[in-house]
Amino acid sequence: MKRVSVKPKMLVFSHICSPQYVTGAEKLLLFMVRELLPSFQCTLVVPNEGIIAANARKLGITVIVHHIPLVVPLYLALPHMQDEIAATERGSAWRDLVKLVDGERPNIIIANTCVHPLPAIVGKALGIPVIWSVMETLRDTEHTGMAASIIEQHSDYVIGISESTLAPLSTPGLRAKSTLILPSWDQEALSPNSWSMHRENRRRQLGIANHHRFVGYISSSIFEAKGLEHFMQMAVNTAVQYPHAMYLIVGNPVDAGYFNRCLDIARERGLMERFRWIRFEEQVESVYPAMDLLVVPSLTIEGFGMTALEGMVFGKAVVSYGSGGLSEIGRATGNEIYTVPTGDTAMLTGAVSSLLADDAALQAISARNAKAAHAVYGIGAYRERLRRFAEQLSVRGYMPLTLVRAAGSPSVYLYEDGMLRLFRSMKPLLNMGYHMEETRILPDAVIAAWPQGAPIGTALRRRRRRSRSGSSLGRRRRRKSGGTAKRRLRGGRQRSRRRTAAGGAGRRKRSRR
Repeated sequence: MKRVSVKPKMLVFSHICSPQYVTGAEKLLLFMVRELLPSFQCTLVVPNEGIIAANARKLGITVIVHHIPLVVPLYLALPHMQDEIAATERGSAWRDLVKLVDGERPNIIIANTCVHPLPAIVGKALGIPVIWSVMETLRDTEHTGMAASIIEQHSDYVIGISESTLAPLSTPGLRAKSTLILPSWDQEALSPNSWSMHRENRRRQLGIANHHRFVGYISSSIFEAKGLEHFMQMAVNTAVQYPHAMYLIVGNPVDAGYFNRCLDIARERGLMERFRWIRFEEQVESVYPAMDLLVVPSLTIEGFGMTALEGMVFGKAVVSYGSGGLSEIGRATGNEIYTVPTGDTAMLTGAVSSLLADDAALQAISARNAKAAHAVYGIGAYRERLRRFAEQLSVRGYMPLTLVRAAGSPSVYLYEDGMLRLFRSMKPLLNMGYHMEETRILPDAVIAAWPQGAPIGTALRRRRRRSRSGSSLGRRRRRKSGGTAKRRLRGGRQRSRRRTAAGGAGRRKRSRR
């Protein structure tokens, strides 16, 4: 009879699940999970319903909706990061997360991004191997070392998507745990045969003629750190010089005031007719083909820069700031000349102008980028890196909770039906067939997370002092005082009898006389 192998269970935690758009971190996480499906039974945990939850279900992945608090100060390397983690460990969300993980009994956990430490902390506390996927670069502050130590303490493996994400995690302990797995994509899922049709349809919808050069900006969510203002400054400066240039903004504004201020840059110059705006489009294959040139002016230290890679995959020239992982993409693909210093709008304008001025160069750079993207980040290389990583994973069976205690505490609890029941003494523990060697030591916060059930065993009896009228001391005193009175009474009677006897003897003597 042929044995059926059971794949180990992987519990994957996504920090967000937006119903409006998909961030780069969400996209990369789901892509990795999809590639791990042949080796693992994967379950995705999301804070709410949204796009990646729906996409995961299409892949046959079980989805659990369960809200878990984020800890943003860890990513920002702020001094109170430990205090915020401790505060969550005292709340009901922490207790619910412990119950979820123990109920699912996974063989391994993936915690995604630096703002999502709680799944890693719970997994490590319960003895489950933890993969911490680092999608962003920790902020550089005097407390970055503390943030890195938290990741080191609560992970068995760390995946970085760029050298930039792994740079702050360069301690000896973390280097041994860390693996660089560069992002990739599924070319067939992007339907390359439809790109020419999408280009024609989208440009017609937006009123863009064939002779126009369409310069694009894409961000799933638009806020100041994504550099839209810099894109607008570049655009109005090049628009005057190059009448055939048109500009596209794709994204969902997070800060309406900021977004309007950016548009005011074009309004004040009377150039708004040269701009088009599309809210987030999940089907990127319907947007990128319409462009001729992509600009990525991110002001933050990007963990990778998936937008820039996507632009190259679709065969577009890409001009970007050299923020974090964006500079790595530029070096790896030979695109350094179009990767300019972060925040330098003059150089950004110059790089875009050089491509708008030379159509042959624009076409050549676009074609070169497509080849370079496939050579460096293609799916073949990605799968080989992921295969080698998966082979080194130490996956063991889940160890159900039975006997637990806190470090440094003699109190032992039985985990039963989601509750902890205290053994009042060793006798009931041994009578139930358990041994102290089975006890698992868990952090105080994990012990405190569970509700307490009825204690096990008979409570030890203790003598108690009572009031004088009812206490054992009072009874002893009464017994003592009562005995003394009886002795006094007996003594008095004896003395009375002796005196009576003595008196009778005296009378007899006198009568004889």
